[in-house]
Amino acid sequence: MAKLRSVTVDTLRHYDKIGLLKPYHIDPETGYRYYSISQYEVLGTIKELRRIGFSLGKIKQFLTNRNVKNPHEELNFVCRCVLKFL
Repeated sequence: MAKLRSVTVDTLRHYDKIGLLKPYHIDPETGYRYYSISQYEVLGTIKELRRIGFSLGKIKQFLTNRNVKNPHEELNFVCRCVLKFL
């Protein structure tokens, strides 16, 4: 996952520690962390939100409160956050 998304292993471990992106599975014998395809997409979202200036706390809030039933609400949240940085 780290190589695929050009992040460090330490970054993935930090995201796990703060509850932002927990591995799908951790092998108890090797400690190797496995991520799902959907988590690959979530990491892409995290990277883009970081790129435009979101804090990890705001990203966690965004990911926790996402609502696929009302995408307009989600878009409004992102727009409000982006406008704060302009």
